[in-house]
Amino acid sequence: MGLMNTMRTRMNVILWILLILFIGSMTVGGLVGGADIINQIFGRVDVSRAIAVVNGETIPPDLFFHQLDHRLEQARAQGSEVDNRNLDFERERIFNELVEATIINQEIEKRRIRVTPDEIYYELVNNPPPTLRTIPDFQTEGVFDQVKYLAALRNPQGDEWRPIEDYVRQYLPRQKLFNELRASVHVSSNDAKNEYILQNLEHTISALIINASKFTDSKFEPTNDEMENYYFLNPNEFQQTEQRILKYVEWPKLPSVEDSLISNETAEDILNKLSQGSNFSELANEYSEDPGNRGTDGKGRGGDLGWFGRGQMVEAFEKATFAGKKGGIVGPVLTDFGLHIIQIKDIRKDENGEKEIHASHILIKIEMGPSTRNNIKSKANQFLFDIEDFGFDEALVKNNTNLKSMRPITESSAFIPSFGYFPEPVKFGFSNKIGTHSELIESDQSFAIFRLDSIIASGTKKYDSVSNQIRNKIRIKKRMEGAKSVSDELINKVSGGNLKQIAEANNNVQFVGPVSSNLNNSFEKIGKHESIVGALLVAEIGEVLAPIETSQAYMIIKLESREKFDEVDWEVKKDLLTKTLLSQRENEFIGDWIKTMKDEAEIVDNRKFFF
Repeated sequence: MGLMNTMRTRMNVILWILLILFIGSMTVGGLVGGADIINQIFGRVDVSRAIAVVNGETIPPDLFFHQLDHRLEQARAQGSEVDNRNLDFERERIFNELVEATIINQEIEKRRIRVTPDEIYYELVNNPPPTLRTIPDFQTEGVFDQVKYLAALRNPQGDEWRPIEDYVRQYLPRQKLFNELRASVHVSSNDAKNEYILQNLEHTISALIINASKFTDSKFEPTNDEMENYYFLNPNEFQQTEQRILKYVEWPKLPSVEDSLISNETAEDILNKLSQGSNFSELANEYSEDPGNRGTDGKGRGGDLGWFGRGQMVEAFEKATFAGKKGGIVGPVLTDFGLHIIQIKDIRKDENGEKEIHASHILIKIEMGPSTRNNIKSKANQFLFDIEDFGFDEALVKNNTNLKSMRPITESSAFIPSFGYFPEPVKFGFSNKIGTHSELIESDQSFAIFRLDSIIASGTKKYDSVSNQIRNKIRIKKRMEGAKSVSDELINKVSGGNLKQIAEANNNVQFVGPVSSNLNNSFEKIGKHESIVGALLVAEIGEVLAPIETSQAYMIIKLESREKFDEVDWEVKKDLLTKTLLSQRENEFIGDWIKTMKDEAEIVDNRKFFF
């Protein structure tokens, strides 16, 4: 009875852990249900009952928000700060997981995949869910004990196993579906051997690089006619979604004079302690706000900056340290980072006779205090009151404040220039009318109030706004054509010839080599290109490859040598390599399959109605 009671007591916790950890594996079933009959008949879905609709099947908001709340609780329990960026990340991740789970469930139903009681029992015997392995009754000296587990499984004392069976019944269909998909993926012995060559055999090559950037003559510049023709013949390249133009008033969150005085007082206290014989390293570990003062072990580094020469530190810091004497204390020195108290530990000359300093420092940041923040926020709120009383433009005058402009934004914009990650203005801009102003919105750097000034309709971008883009595109194309023309001429000269001599006779050609690498890594000055890798795999030693196109150049490559194939090492590694490559390809295939199914699905996203 003890084990049964233990499992029953823990079952609610176990099931929620399983649900969170394996949300992508579950059959959505009763958790994700369809719309009511009337709405189905008329093709309508009540948005209050669906945060998303996937191929006509609804995902209820309760499921989404329960998952979100649990994730956020987990993050807080682990000491993570849940800011707007993390919140949006979790919302996006959970939404995608639920959409994918729904699509997978629909495919399971379409293929009529079912599981039998025997399959469930086999799974429980051979693949116990990870959470069950943590139950103390199934462990011996803290390690999962298969014998204890099987004894409990084969001798149930009631219905304690029913929830676990239900869970397995949920995820097994997904597993069977993926096994069907994996069955179409194969790795031949030749595939595995090529992978072995990629990873292990060093190739030595020489190359002629005909870089497109070398072709700068006027004939490689696009004409106006070429640019205009490209614009009119390729309208799909210049489509834009609807954009909103916001203007804003901003109150930066900057420290006040009072905040500076507090930091200065702290610096003076530290200097007094040093003058009374306190240890600099100990004070640095206690007071310094330099994040680099903490090592990977979490211990302080005593403010040590190591050795540095001129030009390695900001100007004020460098000027103070290089004017100091060995063993001296310098500061406080003000930089953009804050106030520095510096200990000059040693001075020396480098091999060139240049002076170098070994120093430690204590950094006291000058940060905005609570009262300063409240004062700044009060000014911003006063502006809001003045808008209500006098209108936006008059409020600008009364508060002697400038209205700033920002680049057009789309509904998917997340990073705002000068603000960083800041989705709130985007949400405001796409849910209001022209002339509307926002409430006070706080970012990491400031408080701001936004006004929606205009809307740019979706459609084809104007020629003037994309002319530079077109010019660059045609210029690159013409320069690549120039590079190809030269490479085609050279390929007839290099057979048996000296690549370096050919390069010296042509200003547009660069010689590189010999350089060595295995094909999984980059060749020095050449890089790594799939087309080069493929060609080298089948090349003979001494062979000169036909011109290979990369993103910015054409290359003529000669295989100088290849490391000898080690048959003994290959026999040792081939089985594991084949297994690893098969697993990799299976995962890629399933990932691509899910992406394709998602791209082809009819998905209605109602998140904008909820947050």
